[in-house]
Amino acid sequence: MTATPATAVVDADGHVVEPRRAWADVPEEHRPRITRDRHGYEHVVVGDTEVLAVPLGTLATPGSHFGDPDRYTPLEEAHPGGWDPVRRLSDMDAEGIDQAVLYPSIGLYFWALDDPRPVVSLARAYNDWLAGYCTADPTRLFGAAMLPLHDPAAAVAELRRSVDQLGFRAAFVRPNPCCGRSLCDPAYEPVWEAAEELGVPVGVHEGSSVTIPTLGSDRPFNPLVLHAVSHSFEEMLAFAQLVAFGVLDRHPGLKVVFLESSGGWLPFWLERLDEQAKGFGAYCPSMSLRPSEYFARQCWISFEVDESALPALVPFVGGERIVWGSDYPHHDATFPGAVAALRRTVAPCAPDVQARVLGANAACAYGLPPRRRGQLGVVDAYFTAVTLRDRAGLERIFAPHAVLDAGGTLVEGNGAIARFYAEGAFCFTDLLPRPGPVTVDGDRAEVRIDVRLGGADAVFDDVFTLAGDKIARLAIRSAAG
Repeated sequence: MTATPATAVVDADGHVVEPRRAWADVPEEHRPRITRDRHGYEHVVVGDTEVLAVPLGTLATPGSHFGDPDRYTPLEEAHPGGWDPVRRLSDMDAEGIDQAVLYPSIGLYFWALDDPRPVVSLARAYNDWLAGYCTADPTRLFGAAMLPLHDPAAAVAELRRSVDQLGFRAAFVRPNPCCGRSLCDPAYEPVWEAAEELGVPVGVHEGSSVTIPTLGSDRPFNPLVLHAVSHSFEEMLAFAQLVAFGVLDRHPGLKVVFLESSGGWLPFWLERLDEQAKGFGAYCPSMSLRPSEYFARQCWISFEVDESALPALVPFVGGERIVWGSDYPHHDATFPGAVAALRRTVAPCAPDVQARVLGANAACAYGLPPRRRGQLGVVDAYFTAVTLRDRAGLERIFAPHAVLDAGGTLVEGNGAIARFYAEGAFCFTDLLPRPGPVTVDGDRAEVRIDVRLGGADAVFDDVFTLAGDKIARLAIRSAAG
């Protein structure tokens, strides 16, 4: 039997690479101009402001390095999956990635502009282009909207358009100051209100830059130091400000995902902020909870696929608050092999934590639809609930008067069935179902599964009787012999 993952694998932070045509609808005076110099650097200029200078093809090709100018490549030679969704989907299939949430490359750097007018046009054009990219498979590719925070009212309008009309599942901001304003500035209250109302998370995503205000930019310059400091330290400060200035308190439904900054800083930072709140909390009248409690309520953190400290830090971060990002197709992405590397990294974790990190957490944070619909989706939902040891999820997937026949033991009612699992199989930390292909015939679905339970492996045949999007009956029989 060929076993398949019981839960989806979700890339919480993939990237697109905007081709020149992405900006075709931007008014000419605001359209990015991209020129290549004799050293192989491409200069992206909007109006009179250079927002980015980098060999774009090198930036957007996995495995590339910036240490050899003779091998710098232009935008047109970037890895094709960044701008061609069909190639991306093929790469996702090869990696074993079911779904991906997408962030920009060039578009990260419009934060450097001071004039709101071009940014509004650029954000709209980018979001339209990204929506077209995602139409290659709208069940697998999901956009994170570019918000022109330079004009908060325009940012709200673009957020609503991107969610309501384009079907985006998130928005993104940078942690750096924008037009002199930090993310905690009162001017952004309407943006947080809209995101909270729409139920979409805001991804906080840094990008190393000398054109955007960055922590440490007043110290001696070195690309290694700048990249290391900017990605982690800027997001640490952003989280602290969102907490200390009351943004997360005023908007308890606002979801925030901190991306591409490694995850190892979070336990130290939560402990540090909690400790500081004891002595300086009076200076934060809008903070009614401990910083760590806000994170546990509203936030997620992305770990790198090979971040070896991840298993040790799960107890401090929370297994349900960790996601991962491929960074595909950027130069420092692990490709091919990101999912394989992540599986090795999380191998010491309990199976339910592994499944959460691989995709269940990101699916929850972004509100993604099931990877499969209809009857297959119902079976997937059952195995997801079992893998995660999710009692409430299991109760939801069974019909109110459903019957479970577990080897001759009959249990009736979705609440009683959920309790049966909670007091039985869910007590084993190594519980891991590995379902094979599902055969569907009318309202009946059958699947053979390998199960790890209590240190032993067993094979069972599961027969589902389905009623719409619920399980009406489940019969479990040993397949031994």
